[in-house]
Amino acid sequence: MKILFSGGGTLGPVTPLLALVETIRARSDAADFEFLWVGTERGVELPYVRRAGIPLYTISSGKLRRYFSLSNLTDFWHIISGVFEARTLLREHRPDVVVTAGGFVSVPVHIAAWTCGIPSVVHQQDVIVGLANRIMSWFATRITVSIDTHLKKFNPKKTVLTGNPVRPSVLAGSEEKGREIFKLQSDRATIFVFGGGTGSDTINRATQQLVRESLGMFQIIHLTGTNRTQSDVSDPFYHPYPFFIGEMADAYAVADVVVGRAGFNTISEVAAAGKPAILIPMFGSHQEANAAWAELQGAARVVSDMELSSERLMDEIRGILENEEVYTKMSEAASALFPRGAAERVIEEIGLVLRKK
Repeated sequence: MKILFSGGGTLGPVTPLLALVETIRARSDAADFEFLWVGTERGVELPYVRRAGIPLYTISSGKLRRYFSLSNLTDFWHIISGVFEARTLLREHRPDVVVTAGGFVSVPVHIAAWTCGIPSVVHQQDVIVGLANRIMSWFATRITVSIDTHLKKFNPKKTVLTGNPVRPSVLAGSEEKGREIFKLQSDRATIFVFGGGTGSDTINRATQQLVRESLGMFQIIHLTGTNRTQSDVSDPFYHPYPFFIGEMADAYAVADVVVGRAGFNTISEVAAAGKPAILIPMFGSHQEANAAWAELQGAARVVSDMELSSERLMDEIRGILENEEVYTKMSEAASALFPRGAAERVIEEIGLVLRKK
C-alpha cells in the first residue's frame, strides 16, 4: 500500500501522521507499505519527515482567511497552481490513498486526489475545526476525529471517532532512564516545561524566573527551543535544553507535572503519559479552545499568556503537587481523555477506505 501524507507549516498537522508511520513500521506487514510526503518549502516539518526516511515533495499553497484580505486573491491562485502540481505528483507516484491531519498545503493535494479518483482520509484534531479541514472534508472519502463533539461537525455518513494518534516512541519512556539522562534526584518532584515545536519566549522567561525563586523546591527539565534566547540561569535543579533528539519519551515518563502550550498533539501526548498539565495557550489562537476543553475534562489547569508569571506558575504547580487528591484526579482524567489505540483505528479506517474503492 502506498500512502501519500500531506501537511506542514507547523508540527500540528505533522505529528499524528508520524504516529501512523511509526505504528505501521512496527507491524509484521510493514514491508507492504510505502510512504510519500507533500509539505511546505520551509516548514518545520522538513527535518522530522526526512529523519523518518520519507521522500518529501513541495508544492505551491496558500492560506484562505475567513476575513477580507487582499492576500486571499494571490493565495487563491497559489492553491489553484498547487492543485495542478499535486495532480502531476499523484499521476507520477500513483498512491493508493492520501492522508492528512490538516494544513493549507494539504488542500490542493486533496482536491487533486478527488479529481484523480484517489480516496482520501482527513483527520481532525483541534477542538475548533480549521478552514483547511473544513474544505478538505467536502472531498474526503473518510474523516477521522479526535473527540466526540467533532462527530456533529462533519458529514455523519463518513465520519468516525478514533482519538488522536500518538507516536509509540513517545510512550516508550522510562522514569529510571529519565533520571539518569537529566541527572535528577529521586526524592524531588520533577516539572517538565516546553513551549511547543519552536519554543516560547514567554514561557522561557517565566520558567527561568521560577527557577530563581523556587530555591530548589523542585527540579525542572526545560526544553527552550532552538531559536530562542538561551538561559543564563545556573542552578543544580534546573536542566535546560535547546532541543531533544530522542529524549522526549523519558522526559514525559520522569515528569510529575508537565507545563506547555496547548497544541492538540501536546495535550494528546501528555494525556497518554497520564500526567497532570498546566497549559499556556497562545493568545488568540485555536489553542485557547483546546486548553479550555482539557481543563473542562479535569486533566489540566489553564494559565493565559497575559496572566503568565513565575508567581502564577508557582501557585499552579504547588496546587497540584501538594494536594494528593487533586494530583490523582488530574492524572486519572488525563489518562481517560482519549480512546486508546487511536493510531491503529485510523490505520484501520484507511484500510476500509481502500477495500471499498
